[in-house]
Amino acid sequence: MGKLGKETRDFIYKITVVCVISFLFAFGISQYLAKEYQSELVLHDYAIAGYLMNHSDDLVVAAFTAETSADDLSKGYDALTTVGYSDTVSIKLFPAVLAYRNKTMVTIFILLLFIFGSIYIFVSLYLYRQHRAIKNAEFSIRSFLDGNTMSRIECEESGDWYSFFHGVNELSSILSAHAENEKKTKEFLQDIISDVSHQLKTPLSALKMYSEIISSHSEDSTCINNFSEKSLREIRRIEDVVYTLLKLARLDAGIIQMDKTQEYISVLMQDVLERFEVWAERDNKEIILSGKDNILLYCDALWFSEAVGNIIKNALEHTGKNGLITIRWEQTPLFTQIIIEDNGKGIHPEDLYNIFKRFYRSRYSQDIHGIGLGLPLAKAIVEIHGGTISVTSKLGEGTTFTLNFFNLTNE
Repeated sequence: MGKLGKETRDFIYKITVVCVISFLFAFGISQYLAKEYQSELVLHDYAIAGYLMNHSDDLVVAAFTAETSADDLSKGYDALTTVGYSDTVSIKLFPAVLAYRNKTMVTIFILLLFIFGSIYIFVSLYLYRQHRAIKNAEFSIRSFLDGNTMSRIECEESGDWYSFFHGVNELSSILSAHAENEKKTKEFLQDIISDVSHQLKTPLSALKMYSEIISSHSEDSTCINNFSEKSLREIRRIEDVVYTLLKLARLDAGIIQMDKTQEYISVLMQDVLERFEVWAERDNKEIILSGKDNILLYCDALWFSEAVGNIIKNALEHTGKNGLITIRWEQTPLFTQIIIEDNGKGIHPEDLYNIFKRFYRSRYSQDIHGIGLGLPLAKAIVEIHGGTISVTSKLGEGTTFTLNFFNLTNE
């Protein structure tokens, strides 16, 4: 069983003391019963002696069977005490009493041995199980403290100790969840810092180079204007990276409270169209809206417009002149669907599973200014609205983005 704890040793010591006291008590009881038997035997002998003295002509057997009278008892007492026969005589002179005492003592001792032996066996088994359970629990807790956050105490049975173990397991689960959240937060911050560093490195290097060129050609106004425009473009690129990353970081951290209301999709799409109308006209591209005016969507209008706008921006960037972008929406009893379709150059099959990854740049892409954050941001916004976003595409034919929102009861 291993080294016993102080509480277990005290418990066994107390049981042992009770056992010893019980044996001493049993010895006293056997002595008391023997003494009582001796007194009864002496009185019986007094009665027999008195009866024989008062009825000398009767059968001797009647002395043992007849009812005892006070006269017989008194006469027998007077006759036998004169020769020293009384209940104060040593028990050794009464073989029957001595045999009765020994037999009683042995019987009681055997009974006590059985009772306390059974108690010791059951207590030992109980203590062994408890000791083993506690040792296993201690090992599991040590393992948890050493870094194994999945370590748990095995406690499939019921009882006070196992209820306590269940509580420890619940505490371990809570601590593990907190540790996992801390780990994810740390990884999240590291990713954000890495992403920012990676995306700002190139434009900052360009700005540094442009600044050096401008400084070295301070008298060349054409050069200064040229590189000032390039510097401004890089600054805007830095702004785009920082603002988009901040939006993604806030979404990831769950600190944004969406102000959701019932919005008409036609109104939302018209607002998005107005943002890109000039761009589309400048590049001889067309954006067409198609859907019923009475279809509602439970959403945050500002954030939802951001998501749809990023998808349309992506379509405009990858659609040639005279391109067509169609936005249509419809509603069924099960879900509301928004489809954004273009007839651009399409997405290579290799890229379809990666376009929603942050900073992903296709090796087939000729876009040198994109930062690869628009579609990931759109996906995050759609999902925080409880929707899904999917994409299909064929090279040379175009791309289709499908947004689905289940028509669930809004809280």
